[in-house]
Amino acid sequence: MELVTIMVDPMYELEAEARRLGITSIVAADEDKSVSTTYNALEFSMHPGVKPGHTFVLVNKAGQIIWRWDWIGHGSPMYVDVDEIYDNVSERLELLG
Repeated sequence: MELVTIMVDPMYELEAEARRLGITSIVAADEDKSVSTTYNALEFSMHPGVKPGHTFVLVNKAGQIIWRWDWIGHGSPMYVDVDEIYDNVSERLELLG
């Protein structure tokens, strides 16, 4: 299992930001938004259809979504507790065995 962060920004911007933040996991660019479109990540956003929002998906090896979480708390801080995401993903993986 691997964590992959996918964003629609150009790769040169993502590389610089990943270095600045010390991110060591895989960061991928979805500049044509094909992955974001495939996984319906453009719907729950401050800019629907333009940029993905704060959407988290767990995808199996067949490319199917087996867990999803969309932050849609408009008016709230745009932050998701890392432990909350970790706990939710861990629970889903345990259910799948």
